[in-house]
Amino acid sequence: MKTSEAILNLQVAEAQTRDVGRGIARIDPKDMAKLQVEIGEVVELEGKRKTVAKVMPCFPDDRGKKIVQIDGLIRENAKVGLGEKTSLKKVEAKP
Repeated sequence: MKTSEAILNLQVAEAQTRDVGRGIARIDPKDMAKLQVEIGEVVELEGKRKTVAKVMPCFPDDRGKKIVQIDGLIRENAKVGLGEKTSLKKVEAKP
């Protein structure tokens, strides 16, 4: 996987019920612009381990909070808990 230079550190929050099991990380559209990612592109999340997720914009109520909304499976894969910080960066995924 190739990586970009931009890295963001965001606080982990619980995913919305509709996103559970879909491999989605929801972040603020402004943060998406900083990472230079579009809807559906892949980002790498790094806690104690690294994992990947598709990036989607968060809902209007959650914007400006500097959070990433991920489900329990992604949190487990990254070895990161709710309220902890995780770093995100754009990666180029190969099929």
